[in-house]
Parts: sequence; structure tokens; C-alpha cells
Amino acid sequence: MAHAQSRKRLRDFVAASNTLHRAHLDTPERRDAYRDFVDLQLEYFLPLYADLRERPGYGPAIDFVISDLVGPGIADRDRELEKVVPVMTRLLPGRALAALATAMELNARILEINLGISQRLAPAIANGEHISERRYCLATREVAMFDDFTTLIGMTREAGMSLERIVALPMIGPLLKSMRGPARLAGVGDLQSFLEKGLATFRGVEDVHEFLELLEDRMETVFHRVFLEDVEQLSGAPIAEAA
Repeated sequence: MAHAQSRKRLRDFVAASNTLHRAHLDTPERRDAYRDFVDLQLEYFLPLYADLRERPGYGPAIDFVISDLVGPGIADRDRELEKVVPVMTRLLPGRALAALATAMELNARILEINLGISQRLAPAIANGEHISERRYCLATREVAMFDDFTTLIGMTREAGMSLERIVALPMIGPLLKSMRGPARLAGVGDLQSFLEKGLATFRGVEDVHEFLELLEDRMETVFHRVFLEDVEQLSGAPIAEAA
């Protein structure tokens, strides 16, 4: 039963993600505009995690959580995933399938929000206008609410705990390695790289529980500022200069 639910969740949220890609990132111009937005977003967010990223193993894990799930290159990965969902649901152990389903749900939900923010800021970014923290946060508040992100933070923790459990599976590493050749031949190399990177990233974190607790606390602090801070307390300086 649980395996069937994970399989359905995976199919549903991969389809949702690809629907968003087709609707909003269907031309090189739109993809370039979204890439510019994601670059701006990372310039804003990554410095807020700078102290955590200095801890052994934390830097790659934070980068994976913040950028690899929703970065500018995910359209190719998600199209690949849609092609091989039937095969992966047969090959992956139940825990791994559940973890991937959670990651793809998180991906689809954040992508929808990011596209909304991007659309509000795209004209200004295209005109070369400087985007400040204040302007970014106001655009975000037009698209989502703080409660939306508390839910996503909980899902991030759930995805991380799922990855910790599958890292302990002795067969998962050899299984992914055995899929490298077939994945490239099938044209799904980006997806294969994503899966291997996720596995390697969490293997590099000594205490995943501690990492996820610290990450959850930091994300709550960051999004409290994004959504609830007095507008006058938000910086009006360009994000690129602050970074």
C-alpha cells in the first residue's frame, strides 16, 4: 500500500512540475529569465546560511537543498524523470521511492512559488534594475504566505530524514552505480547525476539529525524575515551588493 502511494505521489508531482515547465519555461527567453531570477535568489539566500556552510559536510548539503531541487537546470531532469518513472518504481526500494516522491513534491511546490515571484520581478531584472531585499520580500509576500513555507520546511526535514534512511541501505549505492550506463544510453544522465549527488551529499554529513534541526531552525528564521519583518527594516540596497 505504501509503495503504491509513493508511486502515485511521484507520478503526480513529476507531472505537476513538468506542467509548470511547459507553461512558464517553454522558450529560451523564459528559461533565461528564470535562471537570472534563481541566480538572484541564491545571492540572497546563501549568505544567510554562510556560518552553517562552514561546518564539515554541511556546505554541499545546504547547496543541494537550496539550489539542486529548484535550480535553473531542473527542467531537463524532470522531463527525464517523467520518462523513467515506471522503471524507477520497479527498481527502487520502497524507502528510496518514498524519498524521491517527497523530493519531487517539494520541488513542484517550490517551483510554483518561485515562478510566481520570478514573474513579478522579471521585468525589473530584464531592465537591469537593482533588486533589493525589500523588493524581493514584497514580491514573495504577494505570491505566498509564511504558513506555506512552514509546511515546506517540514517537508524539507521529511525529505532529509528519508535520505538518511536510504543512505543506510547497503544496496542503494551499487544499485545507482549499475544504472549509470543504462541511464546515459536512455538519455537520463541529468537525473542519474541528481540521484547520485543527493546520496553522496547526505553521506558526507556526520550527524544528519543535527544538520536537519539546525537547517530547520535557520529556515524558519530566514522566512520569518522574508514574510513577517517590518518592511522598513528590510534592506533597500541591491542584493548583489549585499552579497
